[in-house]
Amino acid sequence: MISELCGPGTATTRTGRHRVPEAPLERASRVVVAAVDGAELLAEAGGLLQHLLAGGAGVEILVAVDADPRLLARCGLRAVPVHRLALRRPSPAAAEDDLLAALSEVVGFDPGPGLGILAPGELARRPDRAAVAHAAEVAAAVYGAEIARSLPERPVGAPATEYLLTGTEAAHKRYALGAGATFVESFLADPRVTLPGRVSRRPG
Repeated sequence: MISELCGPGTATTRTGRHRVPEAPLERASRVVVAAVDGAELLAEAGGLLQHLLAGGAGVEILVAVDADPRLLARCGLRAVPVHRLALRRPSPAAAEDDLLAALSEVVGFDPGPGLGILAPGELARRPDRAAVAHAAEVAAAVYGAEIARSLPERPVGAPATEYLLTGTEAAHKRYALGAGATFVESFLADPRVTLPGRVSRRPG
């Protein structure tokens, strides 16, 4: 379920007589996720990932540090492939090159249309999130992919989409993360990212 508080410019789809905003990466047929660690990813996007899987998208996860497979399974993501870089915590900003190389390996040389990338939004005093976010932005620009950025809460003064969990999505997330699980997930979404001096070759 998508919140009616979505920011301006959010794409919409028609349901009966109403038009409702699309979930981030709704149109992607394949979603590659870049995250610092699995627990943070589930806290910010566990519901959206369940929604994308249920809609038929292929999902793969790349984590800079690690991800507990038990938490992923409890959140309904048991079958999702997970690639672990096992970087030290906190992963340094210098890890961006390693993250970009790993992302390019997961995506592949020519992924074709329909690729979406989910990454963490940047936060103050979190160089590990910045490294993952920057690597994802470069990959999205090179591959022409749609990108969405997850945040722990709705940003002030920036258009964002709020994804509201209900039913089994909410139950799975609570089972994975406990009573502290949030059922409103916030995302900044961009159809495409273009970087200055964009290169034509694939990273890696």
